[in-house]
Amino acid sequence: MSTVDLLVKNCRLVQKDRIVDADLIIDEGKIKKISTGASKINSDRTVDAKENLVIPGCIDIHIHSREPHSPKTPANQEDFTSATRAAAAGGYTTVFDMPVTGAPPTTTLEGFKVKKGLADEKCLVDYAFYGGAGFANIDEIKSLAEAGVVAFKIFTREIEPADKQWMGVILSGGGSDTFYRVMKEVAETGRILSIHCEDDRLIGFLADRLKSEGEVKLSAYYKSTPNASEFLEVARSIRLARTTGARINIAHLSTAEAASMVKNAKSEGVSIYAETCPHYLLLTDGDMVDNLGPFGKMYPPLRTEQDRTALWRALEEGVIDFVATDHAPHPKEAKEPGWKNIFEAASGVPGLETALPLMLTQMNLGQMDIFRLVDLMSRRPARAFGIDGRKGGLEVGMDADFVVVDVNREAVLREEGMHTKSSAKIFDGWQVKGVPVLTAVRGEVVMEDGKVLGKPGYGEYVFAGRVEGKS
Repeated sequence: MSTVDLLVKNCRLVQKDRIVDADLIIDEGKIKKISTGASKINSDRTVDAKENLVIPGCIDIHIHSREPHSPKTPANQEDFTSATRAAAAGGYTTVFDMPVTGAPPTTTLEGFKVKKGLADEKCLVDYAFYGGAGFANIDEIKSLAEAGVVAFKIFTREIEPADKQWMGVILSGGGSDTFYRVMKEVAETGRILSIHCEDDRLIGFLADRLKSEGEVKLSAYYKSTPNASEFLEVARSIRLARTTGARINIAHLSTAEAASMVKNAKSEGVSIYAETCPHYLLLTDGDMVDNLGPFGKMYPPLRTEQDRTALWRALEEGVIDFVATDHAPHPKEAKEPGWKNIFEAASGVPGLETALPLMLTQMNLGQMDIFRLVDLMSRRPARAFGIDGRKGGLEVGMDADFVVVDVNREAVLREEGMHTKSSAKIFDGWQVKGVPVLTAVRGEVVMEDGKVLGKPGYGEYVFAGRVEGKS
């Protein structure tokens, strides 16, 4: 009798619209067979899922590592190893890294090669990169697509950056005509353009006024970044997408107004997606002021309870397509200055190790079912970004990326137990019900019972295949 690499028995496999009691038979990194009877097969290793749910590996379409490190980068900054250890611990088997938190940025073909060389040696889970798309690198967009970027990223910033590395991801002084040119160029590649929608001129004006008045306490941050700073740019993005035919994604959507705009655009046939993050679904601006302080600072900022409720409604209605983390880790010392002056604290929070337990908890509370959770965190990302031939499902022939989740296990999220090199205080102490107990990437167990087992260099770059049509 032939031998396979791995047998996962006693699974409750979460398929598209049903749960199947079955065994997974895995060989050479692929799902070879799904057996609904007792499997009589020799395997190099057997894992007992103990009748827990087995879901497709989660895909985070929005993370920020801090590599490649520059000579000025502090030694305690996040790297590909720490970020993907966090991913493995949290049930993520594929992550998409953003273009401008390392040096050089992924805004040129050379930058892509440098970054990929590092990631090939360090990643524990599979990964892909965004390419930057901005006023200074329009001529690089097609080359980056050919090299294999999974999508593109732009910030709607029009203020000249102090850091020249940002020139390949912003509009600078170009305005809407530059935005149109960038979007048109990306549209011709077939890739998604993910858009960070914030009006930096409005934010800069309000922040300067608050600082001049001596208002630098915690609440000054969200006063400097009102809902209009997001939805004005969402409106512009939708208009240009309608004109260019580009496929766009509204990154980390946070406001009720923007959700309504996306809903209307979808109904009109605009090829638009939207992502949000667990912190926008579960926290408000009051949590930052009352509990989190600068450790709750990210951009866009936490919003009101009305916005939070609207986001859940948008998620339930299918307006929101993805739950991503915007994993943006910073060490404690980058956050602490915010207690005295919130404008001096770094923006960003980690999320790879907390997102799945938090969303499983929401499932247990009745906010969604397991099928919707899997669609938001695995199936839909794979389909939209053109990697569903390999990722995002549990079907014969696909990569054996899966997570065993114990939906009844209770735990407390603790900062000190996390793998990220970050100030992970945002959900510290939260009680959750539902945790990943085993993560496997291409049939290799990279986390089991909370212990990360994966080795740096195992992760592979995921190249996009076909892309779906209009959403």
